[in-house]
Amino acid sequence: MTLRLAHAMIQVCDLEGAIAFYQRVLGLSLAERHDYDGASLAYLRAADGGAELELLCERPWRFADRPETGRSHIAFTVTDAAAENARIRSLGVQCGNVGDYVANGVRQTRFFYLYDPEGNEIEILEAMGRYAARGV
Repeated sequence: MTLRLAHAMIQVCDLEGAIAFYQRVLGLSLAERHDYDGASLAYLRAADGGAELELLCERPWRFADRPETGRSHIAFTVTDAAAENARIRSLGVQCGNVGDYVANGVRQTRFFYLYDPEGNEIEILEAMGRYAARGV
C-alpha cells in the first residue's frame, strides 16, 4: 500500500474570499468545487499537482468568528523564504519575519507565518533539511 496525502481541510466562513486569497497570495488554482450535505467545498492545488487544500464552508456556521491562534496551521514549501516573504508583503499582506528553525544544533529550515482573512495560520518553509527531499 502506498499512502499519499490527498488534501488538508480548513473551515472558512467566506468561501469566495478564501478562494480569492489563496489564489492571489499563494498562487493556488481552483481544481473543483461543489456542495455537499449542508456545506460548500472548494479544492485548491499548487502547480505541482500534489496534495490539495480543501476549503469547507458549512451553513449554518457553527464555529467561533476566528480560529484560535497557534492551535493549527498549514505549511507550504518554497525555494527562498526571504524572497517569498517580500513577494507576499508586496501584495499588501502582513506576514511575520523570516526566522531560522534550529533543532539538535542544525538549521532545519527558514520560515515565516501569515494568516488568511479568517485567521487561519499559514507557515511558509524554505525547502531545506528534511523538507528538501520533498521538493517545492
